[in-house]
Amino acid sequence: MFEKKKKRKFKLGLVLAALIVFYLIHVVYVVIAHNPSFELLSKNTISYSGLKAKIYSDNTRISFIQVSLGTEEENLYKIYQQSQSDNEFKEKIINVSFSPEDKVVKFIQKNNLKSLYLYYTIDYKNKFFDSNIEKKIKISIDFEPPNIKNIKTDSYVYVGGIGYVIYETSIDTFKSYVDTGLAEKFHPISINKEDTIYNLVFFTCGNRPCKNGVIRIIAEDLSGNSKISSRRMKTLLTKRWQVSNIKVDLNFIKDKYNEIFNTEILSANIDNFLELNKNLRIRNNSEITQNTRAITKDRIPSKRFYQMKNSKVFSGFSEKRNYFFDNPDSPLMSTYHWGYDLASIENANIYSSSDGVVSYLNNGGLGIYGKTILIDHGLGFYTLYSHLSEISVGVGDKVDNNIIIGRSGQTGLAYGDHLHFGTYIQGVPYDSNEIWDYKYFNQKVINVYKNFINQSKDKIIRKMGPE
Repeated sequence: MFEKKKKRKFKLGLVLAALIVFYLIHVVYVVIAHNPSFELLSKNTISYSGLKAKIYSDNTRISFIQVSLGTEEENLYKIYQQSQSDNEFKEKIINVSFSPEDKVVKFIQKNNLKSLYLYYTIDYKNKFFDSNIEKKIKISIDFEPPNIKNIKTDSYVYVGGIGYVIYETSIDTFKSYVDTGLAEKFHPISINKEDTIYNLVFFTCGNRPCKNGVIRIIAEDLSGNSKISSRRMKTLLTKRWQVSNIKVDLNFIKDKYNEIFNTEILSANIDNFLELNKNLRIRNNSEITQNTRAITKDRIPSKRFYQMKNSKVFSGFSEKRNYFFDNPDSPLMSTYHWGYDLASIENANIYSSSDGVVSYLNNGGLGIYGKTILIDHGLGFYTLYSHLSEISVGVGDKVDNNIIIGRSGQTGLAYGDHLHFGTYIQGVPYDSNEIWDYKYFNQKVINVYKNFINQSKDKIIRKMGPE
């Protein structure tokens, strides 16, 4: 009896000891793992664009954050402070910007400092205790933005057309781009050599003039410093875009809605029309944009671009379409037509407009566009072929204007058998007449690119040779 009690006490002691060990391990784990961490996101550099950091706070409650700058010996300038009132968060981004008038900036400039120390304090509590973290990080100072020079352009675009600009940036440039006032940025083909980056950007201002008649060239470094240079860009308003009023046929919408959404509705209403022609159109255009953004630098069309053989244009680029149900003066919605509708015979052979590589296709149907092909011609230029009845190429296939890529049709939101042909540069549609005009495209794109390559090589040779 005594032995049994002794064994029970021994087992109970083992269980208690195990629980205590487990508890101590858990406490140690909480001490090690359940505390905030601070990460500097601005490449350990302070610049005019500011200082960016991230605080991770999983399983803790932070009550106070303070960030300061100073020397190795002394904390001098408080740049951020916040009391969190015990609010929980997993991640917190801290953004601090600077101006030339800030005391810390004047201190840096007065003392010609190349580095500084960032001090941070975080008060927090976890499951078992209250604590705080106090640390400092050595950071570099960079208030010098990249340089932009030797800007060259012919300073004009036709409305809906292509423009170009050539410029040089200093070697500390992390990225540069052209802003025309559109939502999209146009990035360069670049050649890096020694202390200079040579850049060529092809762009379009879409179906309207460039914003305020200028383009902005923007260069940024890794510290977040940026430089902006502007150039006048005259838009030649040689075209007036067509306007069409289209009455909504709900029987047609019903058939197309069932085809595209794979449904079996017996009748269509205005909501079905808007879902098809407005909401789906937005998603489809976004997918086209995403798949025509990339710049392929090692390919450039060696042949001219051709319009579809024996075709007639019956709808042009940037045609404004007003859709109405009963009253043309009260349209349900309006859209712009980002391409050309071309027609010849039914199920006509479709050839690539010029040499390139098939970069995207959708044999199941890209919504309102139906069966669709995208061809990458290099330098950020793409052509689009949609409403096809069949596709006879695959992604990665090399094509030219002698290769059949598919047949015309009426898949998607098409009223009859035709080809919808579109042209895009870095995701933005432009007027296809710019590439169908062989002489003009050579002048505006091909020769500009070749001269850019040759001149860059000449500059490199001169730099490498004797003065």
